[in-house]
Amino acid sequence: MEKNNTFREIWKALKKSKKILMALHPRPDGDALGSCTAMKYVLEKKGVNVRLVSKDMVNESLESYDFNKEVEYGIDIEQLSLNEFDCILFLDHGALYDHSEEFKEKLKNARTINIDHHGTNPYFGDLNYVDAESPSCCSILYDFFDKIRFRFDRELSLRLMVGICTDTNFFTNGDSINNLRTAIILLKMGGLNYKKDLYDPLKNDPWVLKKYQGLLLSNMNMKEINGRKVAYSSVTKKEYEKIGLSRSDIRIGIKCMQDIKDVDLVFALIELTGEIKGSFRSRGWDTTIYSEALGEGGGHKEASGFAMKTTNMKKAIELVLRTIKEKGFVEIDNKNL
Repeated sequence: MEKNNTFREIWKALKKSKKILMALHPRPDGDALGSCTAMKYVLEKKGVNVRLVSKDMVNESLESYDFNKEVEYGIDIEQLSLNEFDCILFLDHGALYDHSEEFKEKLKNARTINIDHHGTNPYFGDLNYVDAESPSCCSILYDFFDKIRFRFDRELSLRLMVGICTDTNFFTNGDSINNLRTAIILLKMGGLNYKKDLYDPLKNDPWVLKKYQGLLLSNMNMKEINGRKVAYSSVTKKEYEKIGLSRSDIRIGIKCMQDIKDVDLVFALIELTGEIKGSFRSRGWDTTIYSEALGEGGGHKEASGFAMKTTNMKKAIELVLRTIKEKGFVEIDNKNL
């Protein structure tokens, strides 16, 4: 197992930097937005210049937060000159498989810091802190900022809570007990109203997302594999472009399939330009064994994703089903069935 650097080592390197570059990961979610803007807020309070970019937009429910305006959208980090920055800081990036080989080569000549919570993270930074037991990157940053004794004012607390609420699905995923304790502290320190500041805006799904979820549900099938029920669905590029779906909404659509009675595993396949993106969700089963086997994949044990270099949906579905059958079902506690 790779060794983490300490918070002290990472904070020392960050404070030494004069100009830092960050980017939201592709198809960004609330944890990406919350963690990156929270770190930007803290660093700028310490006099460090931070540039935060994103190739893709966040979904509509996240756009309502004022700190979302701090992100330069429509700018791909790969288009920028890394030589202009003292440090490239990656938060909530499970891996770099969404980036080109050319960009990865450029990173070899840059100082990189990697803070993440995905169990499949390969420790790609010069300095790394990866905690796979943490249900969100914002949860890690809470511990980080607490360690360096930074005050949790309203602005910082709100940014962290957005990431914690979205990645834990409002405290139903991961280590909910510890995150509830963290949430209570942040709500109190930041003077936040849980319903008004968090639940109402984040649970306010846009119309187009509901239309997309309708497509997933109407296209859904069920199959029994190794005595376990697997539900799966697929949506073509033509189908989702017809309803005006954004790339950021694609990754969260699968949540409508997660609560089907007696189903152990679900997956969704979405056709993009030149590839098919896949997402897994489970109830107590390790999904990363499938994502990693399918190529360019990884994430959390109960929630992971992958990419397939094909646009043939029928063959993609057959390959995923075959991979599930071959790999079997592995409980999160690693007890093989």
